[in-house]
Amino acid sequence: MKNLIYQVWAGEMRPAGKYSEKLFRQYADKIGAEYRLDINPNIASKHVSGDDSKYFEWLNPIVDDSFLEYDNVCVLDLDIFPVHNLKDNIFEESIKNFGICTEPFQGKYRQSTRIRGGISKSSDERWASEVKKRYGSKMPRDSDGHLKVYNAGMVVFTKEGMKLAREKFIPYQEYINMMKKIGLSRFYTVDQNYFHAMMVTHSDYTEMNNGWNSYVHFVTGPLALQDSINDSRNRSTKFVHVQLSGADYFDNEKIHRIVNLSRSKWDHI
Repeated sequence: MKNLIYQVWAGEMRPAGKYSEKLFRQYADKIGAEYRLDINPNIASKHVSGDDSKYFEWLNPIVDDSFLEYDNVCVLDLDIFPVHNLKDNIFEESIKNFGICTEPFQGKYRQSTRIRGGISKSSDERWASEVKKRYGSKMPRDSDGHLKVYNAGMVVFTKEGMKLAREKFIPYQEYINMMKKIGLSRFYTVDQNYFHAMMVTHSDYTEMNNGWNSYVHFVTGPLALQDSINDSRNRSTKFVHVQLSGADYFDNEKIHRIVNLSRSKWDHI
């Protein structure tokens, strides 16, 4: 099996991104995978007009044929970090067309408040309604009835999934235009929700253990009274998605503590 860890960035690399690159180069070597970092590749973005184009670069494996030499490609945001001395091999997970993690906190969070960027339960429902109207697919829900949120920060593409996407996914711009037309905010018109809609509509995908994409982010609104940080790390955590404000500029030691230590051992954030 030939596997690839892939990261991509538009613009000048930031300190935390360089640290993520360093750690995932080491991780790829440890598990016998290749590593690739693209800076300003302008691959998927060529298929999108205007300021929206940069959001789609992580989807390069479904438009660039060079990725088809691999059996699996794991695409990772540069604000994700492996835990210290991680030995688990992500490519040993059983994956169908695509492997992706949910954000289980998001349903009740979006119900409780409107998040920056126009993200809310009501907007989620408008988006899902439009997807069903256009493509005939019902977006999945969690046990509380909230729409599931699939996060694009870590996605595993199998070769079969990359081929399927080329055949069945609609063009990016077509999706963008459709969602803009009904007045949804940028969050719903770009990459993550595009992939969510296409993946559910057209593929056989795998919901991976959330330890492969454990979140740490600030909380606003009523739920912040209970805890101002959502920290989803647990014993199964393998990759940590650090979405704290300003974290792109944290030094390596601070990121290491956030990823690997209890919150009582973090510096003030």
